[in-house]
Amino acid sequence: MSSRIRSQFTLISALMGLSWAAGCGKDPTYFRSLDDNGGPPAEASADAAPEYLKTFDAGELATASLTIDSGFNLISQDFQLVQAPKSAELSQQLDRAIFEDTFTQGHNGVSASQSFAISEAGIFDLLVVMDNSSSMGPYQNRISQNLTSILKYISNTNWRIAVVTTTNACLNKTADGRKYITRADYDADPIKTTSDFQTMIKIGEGGDPVEKGIKVAADAMTGEGCSSTSNEWLRADSQRSILLITDEKNCGSGSNEGCVGTPWETAQYFYDRVGYNVPVNAFLLLQEPPAANPSDPTDPNHDCQNSGGYLDPPNPVEYMRIVTDTGGISTDICRSDYSSVLEQISLNVRKKINIQFELNKPAVATSLDIKLDGKKVNAFTVSGSTLTILEPVAEGSQTLDVSYKHSPVPMVKTFTPSHAADGTSFDVLINGEKLAKELYAYNSSTGKLELNNIPPEHASIKIKYRDNVALRKVFAYTANFVPGSLEVWVNDKKVTNYLHDESTKKVTFTTAPADGSQVSLRYEMPGDRKLTYPILGADAARIESFRLIDRDNQEELEAVVDNGNLKVANDDIFNGRKVRAIYNMDYEFKDKEYNIAIAGQPFPDSLKISAEGDDQVCAQNVEIHAATIGFSCGDEDFEKLDITYQYAESYKNTFDIGVDYTGPKTYKVYVNGTEITDYHIVEDKLVILKKDLPAASVVKVLIQPR
Repeated sequence: MSSRIRSQFTLISALMGLSWAAGCGKDPTYFRSLDDNGGPPAEASADAAPEYLKTFDAGELATASLTIDSGFNLISQDFQLVQAPKSAELSQQLDRAIFEDTFTQGHNGVSASQSFAISEAGIFDLLVVMDNSSSMGPYQNRISQNLTSILKYISNTNWRIAVVTTTNACLNKTADGRKYITRADYDADPIKTTSDFQTMIKIGEGGDPVEKGIKVAADAMTGEGCSSTSNEWLRADSQRSILLITDEKNCGSGSNEGCVGTPWETAQYFYDRVGYNVPVNAFLLLQEPPAANPSDPTDPNHDCQNSGGYLDPPNPVEYMRIVTDTGGISTDICRSDYSSVLEQISLNVRKKINIQFELNKPAVATSLDIKLDGKKVNAFTVSGSTLTILEPVAEGSQTLDVSYKHSPVPMVKTFTPSHAADGTSFDVLINGEKLAKELYAYNSSTGKLELNNIPPEHASIKIKYRDNVALRKVFAYTANFVPGSLEVWVNDKKVTNYLHDESTKKVTFTTAPADGSQVSLRYEMPGDRKLTYPILGADAARIESFRLIDRDNQEELEAVVDNGNLKVANDDIFNGRKVRAIYNMDYEFKDKEYNIAIAGQPFPDSLKISAEGDDQVCAQNVEIHAATIGFSCGDEDFEKLDITYQYAESYKNTFDIGVDYTGPKTYKVYVNGTEITDYHIVEDKLVILKKDLPAASVVKVLIQPR
């Protein structure tokens, strides 16, 4: 600076101050590391090769601003402190398999309704035990002709009749192979059903001469002695009775016959298996047959000539014992008319048959709604599919209407996942609506999900959960960062639920981050804080004193002048902090000519010199040099000069991209977010031609180990 200009500058500095401000541009991101394929396991080595992302600025676009104050001899320089963004190492939490199970809630039963005519009251099963030894042909014939007599008083019941012989407990079959006849058969075709009954009764005389009436009767009622299906004809809770027709004692009457020492020798065999509640009625040979009248061909004693031969009266003791003990009726087999006795047996049986109805399905007892001719019935029992009315049924009653539910499926509130489950990961949806988590819990001891309340009938219950694989809690890092600068972020949210072990370079979460979370370990590296800033708009050698203050809160910061720069205390620096340096200068000026130090050569058309809003008064004799600008003013009617311009700070096109990984690598280069291919890699240096790299560009390099 010439002595003339310097003296002018000194004179003007007594009256004016100078202020300068520079913007710092974008902050560089140094690198990041990613774990491999979703992250290593919880105790993965910190030596695993990561990806690296390096970020650089090709010189920062800066704006310089200074103010010359003619009244206070001060220069103000506004600028921002710079701290590089924290470096980050990125890891990915495991993303465990999600399972989904769907269940359908049970129900209280399927609704059903039936109507019964009162004429069908009662469910009755009759077993006929027919002696098929020699001499029995005439008796079989008489019984076969008396189906109507048997049915006289039970015809309005839901009856069923099966026949066995005294030889074994296998059910005799009809001509078309059926094991029994029913009321439904009879109502549909009484002639055929009568014929079927005769076929079942008239089974001939070729059976075992040792008639085992007690054994066969008991076995046929319990499913023994023939096969496991021999008693399939019996219905649950039906009223039952037995009609025995034989002209011999139990196990025969001859001296060479008998079953001494066998379990079925006495009536007790029957009681032990069937009990006393099944009435046994019998046609028995109660005495030696009298001689027939030769002149009377109708004398029934003709049919009895081949019967008898008892050695020791009284006659069939064990048969009579069963008849008496079960409340049955017995009569002599040697008689011409069976109808009256069979009618009496029918009447006796009818008196013991409850008013019963057979439902199509076993009913849920609590669901029954019963009405007799429209009037509700309250006294009843149900066992399986058998409904028994306990109230008196008035003469002339017509219809019983029954509504009920059957085939219920148990309703539950516990559900078993199909896979091993993380008990903390469950979501439950009932009919598509998500259930609040406090309304269910996973029981790890039983492996079941337990709901507080039972879902409604037929509800769709869907449970979603994660595989029971332990999530990572431990994450390692590689850098030697500034102590105390670590921050831990999960999915871009800063967290504090971790422990940090500097000796092992590991971070351990108290609760593992959620599946698929991105874990970012961020820290400050040595040198991230920019300590020195150029003094702009003032000659450092002429600064008499200065202050550095925070522009937002007016806090005064520590700094020193060092070789033409301001050196700021490390602890006062954070990125983007707005500060103002106020210099007390010894200016040289005269004749209103100025020579001002600048930080860098201004961009064309960016220099602006304003004298309290007038941009023309000082735009005279402007000279721009590498480190200074000179100008003079055509007037002195102003108190301040505001000078602004833009320049490129620290432009560069070569960048150090060296990393700790020594293996083969691939590179991707981006300039201002756009990938480029025109670049060169020379010994861990990235070089981009200046023509391809504008000032203030942001350069990012992704380095991937191969």
